[in-house]
Amino acid sequence: MTGVRTIRRAANEAVIAGRGAADEVSGVIERLDASLVAVVTTPSVAASPLLDRIVTAIGVDKVTTFTRARAHTPEQTVLEAADAAASAEVLVSLGGSSVVDLTKGVALVLAGGRDFDALRSRGPLRSPALAHVAMPTTLSAAEFTAAAGITDTERGVKEIYFGASLAPSTVILDGDLGEYTPRRLWAGTGMKLVADCIEGMLSARATRFTDALLLDALQILLADLAFHDDADARQRCLEAAHMTLSNLHNVGVGATAALRHQLGGGAGVPHGEASTIVLPHVLRWNGDAARPVLDRIAHRLGVGDATGLIDHIEQTIAALGLPARLDEVGITSASFDGIAHHAASEASARSNVRVADASGLREILDLAS
Repeated sequence: MTGVRTIRRAANEAVIAGRGAADEVSGVIERLDASLVAVVTTPSVAASPLLDRIVTAIGVDKVTTFTRARAHTPEQTVLEAADAAASAEVLVSLGGSSVVDLTKGVALVLAGGRDFDALRSRGPLRSPALAHVAMPTTLSAAEFTAAAGITDTERGVKEIYFGASLAPSTVILDGDLGEYTPRRLWAGTGMKLVADCIEGMLSARATRFTDALLLDALQILLADLAFHDDADARQRCLEAAHMTLSNLHNVGVGATAALRHQLGGGAGVPHGEASTIVLPHVLRWNGDAARPVLDRIAHRLGVGDATGLIDHIEQTIAALGLPARLDEVGITSASFDGIAHHAASEASARSNVRVADASGLREILDLAS
């Protein structure tokens, strides 16, 4: 950690955290003075008691809903949701990363138009976007970024769209909202955060400030992820997600993130599970470039050295019942070259602690197969 660095503040205006915080959504909407609110969610959340609870809190006469969010946020779904929310004054996302990214996509389209090619070529969104209140039910933590991952299904590629106004203005972190989240989804998204914590600490832009938050978050996640039935443990994990992603824009991520984006958008693997599968192999492949930082993390966690840390991560994956190999999620070597090629073009691959070009990423996929 040498040289001059700039630490930027998180993009959100407010984060409301604590069990029962979901009840604060009505006050947030009142302060935004909105007469129509679009709540965006998934069919599974809509089938649980959560949607009715939030709609009732906001006021039934003020709410329109879009309940057809899909994994990896296809462009067509974004356009359908934007049509449904065209008259809304505030957007509320209730769900995980696909819901949050879909809601960001709605804001993007309503502010910038429906042509995704033009939106990409135009660069970061500069027009004001609708206020977005995020109520996460997983640990994806997409609510803390100003980026949206939207999949071009024709090309099988997930594209990343940026714009400061895409970040939710308010995030509500309530462990009770995770009660109905499938255990495997909760654990997978939590392991995605584990990867983010480690890659953030490996960054050339890491500082003592970011390391302190990421290391504390990592400890919480590894201690509490297994206790999905405990609402207080869920709350601690949600707050660890805030500690992780609200600082990731200061440090960036690495090859794990680049691979998960393309394993997700191109091959349909949930981001959490994609991260879980490739993380140990990315860390081993990084080799000596990562060893000093991994040794330091391992010492803090009490698991020996870098090798002990990677072993501990693999043991955690097994204990959580998550997949450990690509063939367990239906990914074969026939698709490795395409995934590696697209992942190598991402900024996160270029910022990996060891240079990760397409051939290097292919090596990692081979290790994970």
